[in-house]
Amino acid sequence: MTASCARRAGETRNRRRAVALVAALAVLSTIPAVAAKRASNRPGRGDPAAYALFRGMYEALRGARTLSLESEFVWETNGEEIGRSTYELRLVKPNLARLESRSGDGARTGVIVIDGRQMWIHWPTGRPSIPGIDSAAALLGGKTTYMRKAAAAGSHSIGSETNVLGTGMSAPILDPSIFHGLADPMEPFLDGVRSIGISTVDGETCDIVLAEYEQRRRSRAFWIARRDRLPRRLVETVRLDREIVKREHWRAVSVNAAVPDDLFSWRPPAGWDEYRLPTLADGLLPPGSPAPDFTVTLLDGSRFTLSEQRGKTVWLCFWRLACPPCRVELPHLDRLQKRHGRNGLVVIGVNFADDRRPALEYLRAESIRFPNAVDTSAAVQDLYYRHYQTMKGLSAVPLNYIIDSEGRIADAWYGYEKGSNAGIATLKRLGIMR
Repeated sequence: MTASCARRAGETRNRRRAVALVAALAVLSTIPAVAAKRASNRPGRGDPAAYALFRGMYEALRGARTLSLESEFVWETNGEEIGRSTYELRLVKPNLARLESRSGDGARTGVIVIDGRQMWIHWPTGRPSIPGIDSAAALLGGKTTYMRKAAAAGSHSIGSETNVLGTGMSAPILDPSIFHGLADPMEPFLDGVRSIGISTVDGETCDIVLAEYEQRRRSRAFWIARRDRLPRRLVETVRLDREIVKREHWRAVSVNAAVPDDLFSWRPPAGWDEYRLPTLADGLLPPGSPAPDFTVTLLDGSRFTLSEQRGKTVWLCFWRLACPPCRVELPHLDRLQKRHGRNGLVVIGVNFADDRRPALEYLRAESIRFPNAVDTSAAVQDLYYRHYQTMKGLSAVPLNYIIDSEGRIADAWYGYEKGSNAGIATLKRLGIMR
């Protein structure tokens, strides 16, 4: 194999790994719009002084009138680097933003611009292929395409869009949209914050704090500069079946300085076409279609077969521990089962990602008693990744299906938000609720 072929093969492997990890991170927590909005029951747990530094960092980010910075971005799994890029960020109140990312070799560039009302995404060096999502047909005319989304202040998430830039970047550790009022979706699941030292970064004296989430399945370390209370280094570790680490180094941080207005003005040149990515919803099974049959072993050792539930309404939920909305939804599903089981409702949970012991401990601690299977076998993963969601390269949890008494899909959706009425209208239509 020639050196150039070997290099291309290596780049292809890295792109595939990156796509797989983007999907894995999406599974961890769906986009912020569907993240749980409940207050943490232990927000100050740990070192009070460290927690004050941590909260001060968010206050400084949200309180600035303008913010400019440059950052390196590196992510890796099991010690192997799978993406490297740099980005420049410009943020202005009330609702202007520009993030320009460049690949580690400088060859590929992607830009996100928010002009106050809309988010524009474009690629000055040509839109890259998005492995696992794009088809060959989608690439036709790809050199002159753009994307557009509504972007009201406090509702958009710049961080959730960066993986389409094609520069080797996934979501930044701190979503830039927090500056514009977006709630950090991880905040309700904070376990505690502790100090781990003092260091100097680029001449700035920094207090280092470690924030831990979701029973330490995720951690974020911040080197917070004493001068402006903003971080200079950031490291996030996510512990899945493999360990995913992101590292950032903020440089040239400037707060409340003037930023040129023309950075936030962009319109597609003549002849450019709008490109629309497939969405998670595109991979859902349509209403009226037969629900794929399956058999799983429940935590109590009994077997659950979908086709044996004819005459009943089944609410099927795919979930995992490291998913904040899942932890909000499961108690809700338990209440539905208790109240409406006598009316023919059967709630079944399928965890295809976690070891049996921690999942069982969580269910017991939360007094969740509806039937659950915890099984990471290839057959159960195949049930989720191929049969109940069909969009290759995209996945998230919780994934919910309501299956009617004849075994057909009645409703399907991703995500859960506390107090949500998702699925309730369908249960009423099927006679489960009045």
